[in-house]
Amino acid sequence: MQSGWCARLFFAVVGAIALAGLVTGTACTRWGQPGPITPTIAPLSSLFVDANAGSDSTGNGSVAKPYRTLTKAVAVLIAAKTVSTSVTITMETGTYDAAIGEIFPIVIPKYVTIKGSGYGRGPKTGTFIDGAGEDTIFEKLVHASPRTAFTSLEIVPPAVVLPQGSVGISNVYVGATKISLPGSSSFYSSLDAIGTVNVSDSTLGSGILATLRNLDGVLVAGGTFACTSCAIHGNDFGIGALTVPLPTASPYALAPSITLSHGDADSSVAAKVFDIITDGSVTVNVSGETFAQAQYAFSDSLSPVIAVPVRGAVDFGGGASQSTGGNGFIGARHTEIDIIRRDETVSALDDIWNPNEQRANLNGRYKRRITFKEGAAGKNVTIAHDATGSTVTVGPAPVPTPSPSTTPSTSPTATPTPI
Repeated sequence: MQSGWCARLFFAVVGAIALAGLVTGTACTRWGQPGPITPTIAPLSSLFVDANAGSDSTGNGSVAKPYRTLTKAVAVLIAAKTVSTSVTITMETGTYDAAIGEIFPIVIPKYVTIKGSGYGRGPKTGTFIDGAGEDTIFEKLVHASPRTAFTSLEIVPPAVVLPQGSVGISNVYVGATKISLPGSSSFYSSLDAIGTVNVSDSTLGSGILATLRNLDGVLVAGGTFACTSCAIHGNDFGIGALTVPLPTASPYALAPSITLSHGDADSSVAAKVFDIITDGSVTVNVSGETFAQAQYAFSDSLSPVIAVPVRGAVDFGGGASQSTGGNGFIGARHTEIDIIRRDETVSALDDIWNPNEQRANLNGRYKRRITFKEGAAGKNVTIAHDATGSTVTVGPAPVPTPSPSTTPSTSPTATPTPI
């Protein structure tokens, strides 16, 4: 069942792959939509957007006269002659969709921090970016057919690398309540991370219909995706991550990575099939995450689009990436961690597992360190028989050894001898 599903998973999108696939100048013409914008003169540091009270025609992006759409704010940011090293787009509560003039996907090629409002009250009363458009940048990167990839927000490597070098997103809902894919080989993800993005206190994949296939949460296409206190929803996958052919001269032409951590709000991944699926090249660092009852919490079975000789480090606790563990692996319908590739090393210490499965106790804990190898099969860990050299290590994290004190002991005070 799994192999058949993977064959269908959006890589029907991908035709012949060539290493020369680049983000070309042609693709760049989409990044500044809509239309020509008069460049600003002063260094741009902040913009304000209000779906209910703003205007793209009479607004100037100030708190008193906000724009109506995020599309307009991003276009102004791109057209600005001088940009501060710290730019913030503040979005008031409201639904940001095509009905108010948003043009999807909204592509962000420069460093900016996007801050929503009213998070935690639900998309209807918070900042909800609601809509989808054709992801032509991803399609060109992987030489896919037109109208096969769709997304709401897209993060691409900036033309000028600023000191921060990443996009920040917080307190928003991102998804698509009204979307109709043109065919069974098409897919949607609420966020496409080709560049570097740091997200916090947000819901990705919000509002998508659970009854439709190929509507998903986050696509990490060669980029860097970090999320703190995020709820990620999807049907086929919550997070799908793979290496794509980015320009080798780019500072972003690195192995993709996923970092998930728990902050002060919900930290969970909920999908029907895979919570996280990679092509084996992705570095994964996850702490304090709750994995919902998908068929698989994590799998490296995604079909690659280019050959990647080096495996990514997968750390769910106690590994090289210094994850603190604390993840909840409970309820997978097939298995929690599924490994099919060779030489994949997974560390998963100090996590909670399905109880009474593969030597876990009644509380879902492993009292001692256990390393599963190829051929392991069960509700918690499954490793293919031909995945030689692959291991998954579970159990308690080592107790830190106190460092010896470097403070010299006080020498005893000499007692004077009575005369």
